[in-house]
Amino acid sequence: MIDKDFSPEEKKATLGLAGVFSLRMLGLFLVLPVLSIYAHKFPEATSFLVGIAIGAYGLTQAFLQIPYGLLSDKIGRIKILLFSTVIFILGSFLAAYASYQQDIYMLILGRLLQGAGAVSSVVIALIADLTREEIRTRAMATIGASIGMAFAFGMVLGPWIASHFGLAGVFIFTGLLALISIPYIVWGIPRPKVIIHHEDAEFTSSYLGTVLKDKNLLKMDFGMFVLHMGLTAVFTTAPLILKKFIPANDLWKVYLVMFLVGLVFMVPTTILAEKKGLIKEIKILGILILLISFGLFIKFENNLIPAIISIIVYFTGFMVLEPIMPSLMSKYAKPQVKGTASGVFNTSQFLGAFVGGALAGYLMKFGYDKVFYALGVLTILWLTVVFTMEMPKKKS
Repeated sequence: MIDKDFSPEEKKATLGLAGVFSLRMLGLFLVLPVLSIYAHKFPEATSFLVGIAIGAYGLTQAFLQIPYGLLSDKIGRIKILLFSTVIFILGSFLAAYASYQQDIYMLILGRLLQGAGAVSSVVIALIADLTREEIRTRAMATIGASIGMAFAFGMVLGPWIASHFGLAGVFIFTGLLALISIPYIVWGIPRPKVIIHHEDAEFTSSYLGTVLKDKNLLKMDFGMFVLHMGLTAVFTTAPLILKKFIPANDLWKVYLVMFLVGLVFMVPTTILAEKKGLIKEIKILGILILLISFGLFIKFENNLIPAIISIIVYFTGFMVLEPIMPSLMSKYAKPQVKGTASGVFNTSQFLGAFVGGALAGYLMKFGYDKVFYALGVLTILWLTVVFTMEMPKKKS
C-alpha cells in the first residue's frame, strides 16, 4: 500500500500508526476464538454472561469512538491516544486478573474497559492530519490491511497462548502489546503542525442528519451490524462445538486452515469486486456462503469433520465480505460526509459485535442450533436488503 507517492514523513506516520492500531486490534482478536471455551469454566458463568463478556468491548467502543475523535480535535490527538491506550492496558490486565480469579463479572468489566480504549477514530484523525488528501485513501487502506493481518495472527496465536498460559495469559499478552506501543506514541509519532477537523475522515455532527436520511448508507450500516453480530455469535458458539471433538490446545490448527482458505477466496473476490465492477454480485455471494455455513452448523453440529467444514465455510464468507464493505460504504457517501458516514458505519459494526455475543449467549441455553437459526433469519433479511440497493455508479 505504501508507494513512492508517500513522502518520508507520511510513510513514517502511516506505518507507525498502522502498527499501533494493529497491536491493539491483535489483542482483541487473540481473545475471540478462546474466550467462550475458558470463560464457561468460571463458577458463576452462564452462557449469557459469557456472551456478554465476548461482545462487551463492542458496546463501549461503539459509544466512545466518536466522542474520542471529537475530543481529540479540541485537546490534541496524542493526549487522547495515550489516554485510551492506558485504559485499554488497564482493561486487559483487569481481564487477566478476572480470568485468574475466574470471576465472570470482573471479566465483563475488564472487557468494557478494553472497549473504552477505542482508538480507531483518533488514529484516523491523526492519519488525516499527517497525510495529504490525494494519498489519504491509500494510507487508510494500509491501516485496513494491518487490521487484516492482526485478525489472521490473532485467530491462530490466541488458542496457542491460551493452551500454554491460560486465558489470563492471553489478556496479559494483550496488555503487553499495548504497553510496548506507548514509547512510539510518546516519541515516535510525528506531531501534526496543525490539528484541523477533516470532514472526509472524521465525524461531523452537522452531517449526521444527511447520513441517516441516505437509504443506501443505512442499508450498509445494517449489513455491517449483521456481519459483525454474526462474527461474535459464531465465535461464542462454534468453539464450544469444536471442543467436543478437539482439545482446546489444538484448535489453532483448525483456525489456521480456516484463515488460509478464507484468504484464498478473499483475494480474487476482492479483485473481481473492485476491478471488474462486480461488487454487488460478490456481496451476494458472500452472504450466500454465510447462509450455507449456518445450515451446515445446524445439520452437522454433532459431527467432527462437517463441524470443521462449517466454520471454514463461515469464515470464507466473512473474508469475502469484510474487505468490500467499507469500500462500498465509501462509494455511497459524498466526499464531505465520508467521515460522518464512516463513524456511523463503524458504530454499527461495534454494536453488532456486542449484540452478537449477547444474543448467542442467550440462545445457547435453548440449543446451539438456535443461534444459527437466528443468524440465518437476520442474514436472509440482509440479503433481501442488498437486492433493493442501488449500486453506486462506476467512475468513468
